[in-house]
Parts: sequence; C-alpha cells; structure tokens
Amino acid sequence: MNTRHSQIILRPILTEKAAQHNMLNQYVFEVTRDANKIEIAQAIEELIKEVYKTNSTVTAVNTSAIRGRFRSRKRHGAHPKDSKKAIVTIGGDPLPVYGAAE
Repeated sequence: MNTRHSQIILRPILTEKAAQHNMLNQYVFEVTRDANKIEIAQAIEELIKEVYKTNSTVTAVNTSAIRGRFRSRKRHGAHPKDSKKAIVTIGGDPLPVYGAAE
C-alpha cells in the first residue's frame, strides 16, 4: 500500500448513524483534513484489495468537515482538534467492518 494512502484513512467511524449507512453499502471513515475525494477513493480501493479481499469498487465519496466543539469542565475547557469524515459508497460485495477481516 502506498504510504500516502495508508496515512489518509485514520479509522472507521462506528456509530448508530454509520450502521444505518451500512445498510445502503455506505461506510464512514475518519480521514486526514488535507485529503481530497480522489485520494480517498484510491486509498479505499487499496484497502479493499489488501485487507478485505472482496470484489468491490468505490462508486462515490462524500466528505464533511467536523468542527471540534469546545467542552467545558469546571474551570477549564478542552478544545478537540478539527477532523474530516468521508462517507464512501461501495458497489459490489459488502465489507465486514464490524467483524474481523477474513
């Protein structure tokens, strides 16, 4: 896997809303902020080939910037870093995101 592609995808996002997207063959990943849709699609394609080993292709990529919200705790507060998420639509076989990769 290309070193740039391995650095683009940080982790899958596993929430209730992401589980609803999985029914539509859409998967949610946290990606680096400087990645564009073409790089994300290429990185997911390589991830599918190497890790999941299924006959799937990326059909669409939607990105969204996530703002780190300020959280107050007593006298002090925390300001988490901003991030970016990608909703990737995949055609073909579904990916086993919740289970172990075969």
